[in-house]
Amino acid sequence: MLAITVMGGIQLLGGQDASAQEKKAATRSAKAPAKPAAPKPETPTTAPAIPATYEVAKGDTLFRIAGKTRPPGITLNQMVLALYKANVDAFLEGNINQLVVGKTLKVPGAEAAAADDPAQATQQLRALVARPLVPVPAPPAAPREAAPAPPKPRPEPPPKPAPRPSATLTPEQASERYQQGLKLEQGGDFKGALQAYTAAGEAGHGVAQKRLGDIYNTGNEAVVRDYETALRWYQKARAQGVEIPKPITNPGKKP
Repeated sequence: MLAITVMGGIQLLGGQDASAQEKKAATRSAKAPAKPAAPKPETPTTAPAIPATYEVAKGDTLFRIAGKTRPPGITLNQMVLALYKANVDAFLEGNINQLVVGKTLKVPGAEAAAADDPAQATQQLRALVARPLVPVPAPPAAPREAAPAPPKPRPEPPPKPAPRPSATLTPEQASERYQQGLKLEQGGDFKGALQAYTAAGEAGHGVAQKRLGDIYNTGNEAVVRDYETALRWYQKARAQGVEIPKPITNPGKKP
């Protein structure tokens, strides 16, 4: 039985050694599981800053740019639509499928991107993407160097006039040629007659010279009218003593 001793008004427990009680308490303390340490509060990470502008590089697509620049809580379709609306002039003729490389895009914030809810953004985006592509104009061809102008051909010298036949006919032969000219002219061979008259006239046959003047004064099927040539033959005939009407007042008719 425990003995209770009252000393000076203080009750003391008796019956067991105090050191034994301390040992038991230490044993109970060792057997009790240790309480886990309270977790340390995590340090909040700072979200990367979203740029205000973005320069389109080769190989960029609008969806890729939207993925890099969309704020938290904004869907990809919302950001794509917001980027398009803020930068319509960065697309070829406003076609969302044709983003121009080198353009600087304005990156809209979360408030602008959330102006259309996700369902509306998806619906509008489908209509924009369905537009046909705009034909890309071919780059202008490089100007060709003008080919050097070919050298101008040198003007050929005018042909030398054929030497006029010299008066080698005798008076008898010249008279025969004149008679031949008359027969040819009567037979309708005006060209042959002109040649015969010319040969006789060059040999000094006065009558042939007058006939040549008549032919050139009026013209025929072999020669056109030439008043100056007619006068020259008339003058030669007059020098041979052949009577020529003077003055010749009507060169268009036979004298």
